[in-house]
Amino acid sequence: MNHSNHKVQSSVLCLCRALLVDSACVLRWVRQQAPGPQMNTAGQSTSRDLTQDVLLYKDGKLTVKQQVTSLDSESSILHFQYQLSEQLSWSMQTLLSGHSLFVGLPNGELLKGTKEGLTAVLEFAEEKLKINHVFVWFMKNRPDKLLLTRTFCYLGFELVKQDHLIASIAGDLRLMVYTIQQTHSSEE
Repeated sequence: MNHSNHKVQSSVLCLCRALLVDSACVLRWVRQQAPGPQMNTAGQSTSRDLTQDVLLYKDGKLTVKQQVTSLDSESSILHFQYQLSEQLSWSMQTLLSGHSLFVGLPNGELLKGTKEGLTAVLEFAEEKLKINHVFVWFMKNRPDKLLLTRTFCYLGFELVKQDHLIASIAGDLRLMVYTIQQTHSSEE
């Protein structure tokens, strides 16, 4: 093995270890917080009140706020709120860790607005967050897992391969990933 190949393999190994540590932190958070979409009506307050967070972005129907957290310096909780109508909004709590956004779907029927909200989250992640991946997870034993898998495949997600580091610690979670191809223009 020549020196450059050894250097590349060493870099990949370091990256994999970092991903494994980040993934363990993320999946621990997933199981403790059980985030997922919520439906709010005008004037209704929830335990995930977005007004207590720092505003990151607001444009049209989408509002993104960041919660100050003690997880670690590389991770933060983002709250997405998508306005469906004057009286109805869809919201979701996600985790931004390293160069990835993690989105959880709760058990049960998906709420009205989930498709529109998730599409807005993907667009925001691609255009504003400058990340490499969006991971979505749901329980493997969901009765609608095949429908969810097809839906997310249609949106551009792929199943995380069983030999991937994050899959090895996912346990009863089905993980799918959307890879964002970053484009670099000379104007930036």
